Amino acid sequence: MGKLSETNGIIRSAAITIASASVLLAAASSFAQSPQPVSTDPAAVAKERETAMKSMGDAMKKIAAYVKNEGGTIEGVREGAAALQQASHKIVPNLFPANTGIGTVDGSEAKPEIWQQWPKFEQAATRLVTASDGLTTAATGEDRASIARQFGQVGQSCGGCHDDFRQKKN
Repeated sequence: MGKLSETNGIIRSAAITIASASVLLAAASSFAQSPQPVSTDPAAVAKERETAMKSMGDAMKKIAAYVKNEGGTIEGVREGAAALQQASHKIVPNLFPANTGIGTVDGSEAKPEIWQQWPKFEQAATRLVTASDGLTTAATGEDRASIARQFGQVGQSCGGCHDDFRQKKN
């Protein structure tokens, strides 16, 4: 029985290593490809941005349910982490081209400070990319504490950007 258990442990470790490598390769290729917005129309880009941000919010809810032990599943965490990672890699520069903020597009919550402080915005977006990549890696395992720590990093990254660059909803 000991040999079988040891073999299963080796197989599990190999599977986690392969999954982690796949995640990192996917992240690297998405950075290299740098997807472009679906439109050059400011209203369409703002709508695409809103859709991406909503998908990120939905993903955060799935992950929070697992982290808080409120019925979430590891599969939900993995799906949510992949969605966060995909959306975060699109943020700069693709979802925030000039002329897509408050006053230029109806319903936009993007403050002018994004474009006035572009390097600071890029840094904030890069922190989100790094945190979401880390969450995707953590989600390959089932260590709730590790996932929770990385989830907290994603949350801090989201909040940091929203505090400075998003108009608060009424």
